[in-house]
Amino acid sequence: MTLPPMPETAESRLATLGQKPRQARRLAVLAKADPPATFAVLRALAAAGYGVDGLPDNAATLGDRLDAAEGEAIMLNDYAAFHATLPAALRDAVAARWGAAERDPHYRPGQVDCGRFLVSVLRLGNIAVIPASEATVPPRHDALARVAWIADGFRADAAIAWRPLGVDLSLPVLVAPADGAADMNTLIAALDGDGTALHRWRLT
Repeated sequence: MTLPPMPETAESRLATLGQKPRQARRLAVLAKADPPATFAVLRALAAAGYGVDGLPDNAATLGDRLDAAEGEAIMLNDYAAFHATLPAALRDAVAARWGAAERDPHYRPGQVDCGRFLVSVLRLGNIAVIPASEATVPPRHDALARVAWIADGFRADAAIAWRPLGVDLSLPVLVAPADGAADMNTLIAALDGDGTALHRWRLT
């Protein structure tokens, strides 16, 4: 008798990530509002051997580059496919509060296609940095589009954030401690699959 495979958990996905070379890992970093915190994470990733290309010299320059980050597109039909995988209660809440996706201010109609969302992204090699945005409950369509881009457009192996994304993903998400005392050593260890390092970073 063949037993069905055990369902994946955030811990098992993080352990799988730990088997991949650091240089090859694709990480999404959802920036904090203050650039120094984000810069500290990026500098720690670079020092640990991650593929961080073109890291600015300081936090101020990083902030300027994030402000000027260009938009990467996620097509409306791709967003709709992602949206359909969300829990019905969340979809209903988003529709009741924010209406249809086409009404979102970050949606851009297309002349020969269904249109797209533009997601501001600063690419640094295998690291994608997404500028901070306003948190709402329920999340706006553009916030969900960012998550869809991380999972399906960028195909991140993991994400680092300063607040929960509001949706469950098939990739591990490490959320910084609420007190702001983010420990870079435990972050690097957690990304390597060390479960004992998760006493500071929340895993979702």
